[in-house]
Amino acid sequence: MGIEIKKIHNLNINTKSEEYQKQLRKVSEEFAAWYVYEVFKKMYDTVPKSGLLQESFGERWFREMLLQQYALKASKTDLKDLSEMIYRSLGGKKLTEEVNSPNNLEKRSETLKLLNSLIFKNEESGG
Repeated sequence: MGIEIKKIHNLNINTKSEEYQKQLRKVSEEFAAWYVYEVFKKMYDTVPKSGLLQESFGERWFREMLLQQYALKASKTDLKDLSEMIYRSLGGKKLTEEVNSPNNLEKRSETLKLLNSLIFKNEESGG
């Protein structure tokens, strides 16, 4: 019973604290990276293989790690808007007033359209 009370006590988290916001941002970037990794993986799977050389375990492992690193880098740089949208949707605070600027809203809209088209294509292909 003491454990249950402790678990309930830990649920009382200060969502406005700076540490919580840092962790939320990190989780948002990791989730965006995971999503981008899945897209990269699906893209790689569409590349035709000749079958001339058998793929080794080491090659598969290296490719998976490489795709994960590409996805993580993309979510922190080129697709920063995606991780920012996830961060905001989870209750993250605005860092600057630029978040609601017309230019940024247009970028967010374009990113959402791209994600929706990727999801739609994936559903059509049965993935």
